[in-house]
Amino acid sequence: MLSLWIPRYGWTIILPIAICAAAGFVYDPRFLLIALMLLFIVVPMLMSFLYTYYMLTPEARRAVIRKQVEIDENNFIRLIYLSDGKKENAESGKSVAQRTLLPIASEEERAPLPPLPVPDPETIQWSEILSVRSTSRFRVYILKGSRLTFLLIPWDALRPASATSCSD
Repeated sequence: MLSLWIPRYGWTIILPIAICAAAGFVYDPRFLLIALMLLFIVVPMLMSFLYTYYMLTPEARRAVIRKQVEIDENNFIRLIYLSDGKKENAESGKSVAQRTLLPIASEEERAPLPPLPVPDPETIQWSEILSVRSTSRFRVYILKGSRLTFLLIPWDALRPASATSCSD
């Protein structure tokens, strides 16, 4: 998200810090203190605002929930959301390591959490995709919309099946 946001709006953060730092070196050293306050107090607050602004949207499920992706070039991208893997491991008999930091209640007193609902499959039409970019770890699909307008697909998920199998 930052790699998309910083090239567009990063100058609005860097410019006031640079101006205060330059004024601190040229005119008054107290401006250096203002530059440091901007850097260590204001910028983290802006970053937390951006995080909550983007990650509390319904579209954030595209980035957070486990999913299976079907890509049909020039037609659509279908996202099929999967259930939580921890519950599947517990149901299949595999032991899931859990560590309790503060034993507030005994095992008998703890009520099991209800399973989280899995969203319905989502289809993104190719006309909703503005551009496709590549990073070192992901293929990024830039989507139309007002917030959280990208979809990250890891490169290892895009490899053909023959490339991932080992043949010794």
